[in-house]
Amino acid sequence: MSAAELRFCDTIREKDRRLRLFLANSDFPASDNARDWLAYLIGIKSALGNINNDLGFVATLLIKQYLEQRFGIVNFDAAGKAQGASGVDIEAVSADGLSIVGELKTTKPYQPGFGAAQRTQIIKDLTRLAAYKADYRFMFVVDEDAFAALCRPSLSGRAPGVEVVDLVTGKSFVCPGT
Repeated sequence: MSAAELRFCDTIREKDRRLRLFLANSDFPASDNARDWLAYLIGIKSALGNINNDLGFVATLLIKQYLEQRFGIVNFDAAGKAQGASGVDIEAVSADGLSIVGELKTTKPYQPGFGAAQRTQIIKDLTRLAAYKADYRFMFVVDEDAFAALCRPSLSGRAPGVEVVDLVTGKSFVCPGT
C-alpha cells in the first residue's frame, strides 16, 4: 500500500476506535424521547464521520487488487483521488499501455432497479463511461442488487462495451453493443 492508502486506513481504524468507545459508554435510549434518540444518533455520526467516503476508499482498494490481478497494474494509488471528486473515479494504464477507466458505485438500491435519484445518477455515469475513449471501461459495484439491476437491458443497453464488476462476488457482465 502507498503511504496515502496507509494513512486512510489509519483514519478508518481511528473511526472504529471512536465508535467502539462511544458504544461502550452509551446505552441506546430506553425512552421514546426524540431528543435522546437524536443525541445518540449524533454521537454515532460524529464517531463515524463520512462513512460513505470510507466505503468508497475500501472499495477502491478492491478495485486496485482487481486491476493488479487482471492487468498487472502496479502504479495505481487507491487514495490518489479524493472520494467524490469530479470526473471518472478510476484512471489507470496497464503494463502494455492500455487505458482503463471506471466508475465506482457503493449504492444499495432503494427498490429493484434503483430509486429515481439513484437511477438518474447511474444513467449519468453509464453514459459518461459509454462515451469515454478507453481500451477498458468499468462500472464497479459492491452490492448484488445493484449488479443485477445494471445487468438488465434497461440499464446495460445504455452502456455498450462497459463491463460491470461486482467487487464482492467477483461476477462481471459486459454490456451488449448496439
